Amino acid sequence: MKTYPINLVLQDKLAILVGAKGEIVHKIAGLLDVGAIVRVIAPSAAAEVETRARTGEIEWLRRRYQPGDLKGAAVVFAATNNPAVHDLIWAEGAANNQLVNVMDVLDRCNFHGVSTFRRGLLTVAIGTGGAAPALAVTLRRRLEQEIGPEYAEFLEYAQRLRPVVQRRIRPFRRRVEFWYALVESEALAALRSNDDAGFTRIVDELMARYSAASIQEETAKEREPAIV
Repeated sequence: MKTYPINLVLQDKLAILVGAKGEIVHKIAGLLDVGAIVRVIAPSAAAEVETRARTGEIEWLRRRYQPGDLKGAAVVFAATNNPAVHDLIWAEGAANNQLVNVMDVLDRCNFHGVSTFRRGLLTVAIGTGGAAPALAVTLRRRLEQEIGPEYAEFLEYAQRLRPVVQRRIRPFRRRVEFWYALVESEALAALRSNDDAGFTRIVDELMARYSAASIQEETAKEREPAIV
């Protein structure tokens, strides 16, 4: 089944994990990293869960799942040894219109996790629709070697540059051309080499080129005869 990829905003949203051992534990760090409120429901837990609960990073309800436990959750992960419990979680989540992933049980999922890594504002996510998560992890590890910290630095510059580009380059079509030209230039290579001066020079040259094109375009429009 094909899926539609999205990036969830989970800042200050409740994420519930039913089960606290094995692969499900690996979800916690990523959820905390995006600002989710994490609640774990399980009678016993891995050492990492115990530590995070003790320091207040997460909430741990030290008991088995009970119907009604999913109230208020934006997203639910489950991994227990009891298929009957999985059925109850799936039924409750579906009734609540919640995102539910019973790990390694495809027909009890309405979304699939992906293997991700970040470089500042850049998020790279690889999913296999739940068919082979190991392949997603393998590809992610390869890309991690190719996409270095220069991409994070580039995006920091780009974020600061956007209002300047908006002001100096018009219309929108010209701005699009500028951004593609910048990405396809040697700008990233300059950052990779810690050549900030070289990066700035490339930006200035492209800015001057596309600003001049904008001015020429606007001047040409002003000279067009009025239609009466």
